[in-house]
Amino acid sequence: MRYLVLSICLLLGACGFQLRGMIDIPPEWLAMHMQSTSPNGELASGVRSALSNNGVEWKEATEANYTLQLGDEKFKQRNLTIGSNARATEFELELTTTMRIVDDSGTEVAPETEVIVVKIMTHDPENVTGKVEESNLLRREMRDELVQQVIRRLRFIATA
Repeated sequence: MRYLVLSICLLLGACGFQLRGMIDIPPEWLAMHMQSTSPNGELASGVRSALSNNGVEWKEATEANYTLQLGDEKFKQRNLTIGSNARATEFELELTTTMRIVDDSGTEVAPETEVIVVKIMTHDPENVTGKVEESNLLRREMRDELVQQVIRRLRFIATA
């Protein structure tokens, strides 16, 4: 049994497997600054926390090698389908932000790009209370996915 567990661990390590959230960031990228339109918002806090867990030290702009600029978190909801009672039965939820990276000399390393997460939610007019909770949960999940997308893009840019 021990040999089975040991061989699985070795195989996973050999293929480059890492736990989700753990990323390799080059050492020069570990001194960063973040500018955000809502620095205490949930998106900025999520990005800050996730990158801190990966070794990034948040510095003042004058001490940082790179600055991550995050835009507003924008949420949109639109009706996808309408039922026989003329009420929406499906919604499309979209959460977006923008990100841009500049180095310590002000040179743009990554131009402003939009980061988007889209989900579809069904709606039952009979169960309004449950749907409000589901909508809140879905929005938190979407924000977590948005954070992960920002981090994956940052890693790609840092290692390119």
